Amino acid sequence: MKAHTKETQATMTPEKSLQFLKEGNQRFQNNLKAHRNLLEQVNDTSEG
Repeated sequence: MKAHTKETQATMTPEKSLQFLKEGNQRFQNNLKAHRNLLEQVNDTSEG
């Protein structure tokens, strides 16, 4: 799972937001973990 950068946030639409929420809810219901590299997310978003 990638962090949302300034560029990806700029292209976010209500439909995309809803889709992300639904996908996260589905993972939660199925007790699945999102694979995250927190250090990579920090580095990806450190410039804004």
